[in-house]
Amino acid sequence: MYRDQPNAMAASWVLPLGFEPTLIGVAIHPSRLSHEFAGKTEQFALNIPTADLMTAVHTCGTVSGNDGDKFAAAGLTPAEATEIEAPWIADCVAHIECGVLDRRSWGDHDLFVARVLVVHALDEAFDGFWNVETDAGQLLHHLGADRYAGLGRAYRVNPEDERE
Repeated sequence: MYRDQPNAMAASWVLPLGFEPTLIGVAIHPSRLSHEFAGKTEQFALNIPTADLMTAVHTCGTVSGNDGDKFAAAGLTPAEATEIEAPWIADCVAHIECGVLDRRSWGDHDLFVARVLVVHALDEAFDGFWNVETDAGQLLHHLGADRYAGLGRAYRVNPEDERE
């Protein structure tokens, strides 16, 4: 843990970058404390929240870790990760532990490119696919400003096909 304090960031700009190796990109503004944490430690955890954590996620996106303990402010529980020193958010249904490979400036944000080291998810939330029709699978999506959405139904192109 960097600076002997846990930190959390509401990350809207996250994207998959590759399967082999499994890569993820996260855009972070250089003025954010999370930018310093990810840059100095070269690691981070992506925590996947459900809709019931909307207020906590919004707090993480609007309160600075420079002003105090963001976990406490948001009512979140830090938990020890398995491969990295950065903490998980125990309240989330999935955790993606990442090691930073590269950082590039694009516009006013830096893109952190990271290799996925390990993924943990609750079985009721993810069984190879997100179970969006269950309470555990009600993943929270940021639409901008103070607006969020959850998914309630999954669609398939070939619904008669067996799940792989």
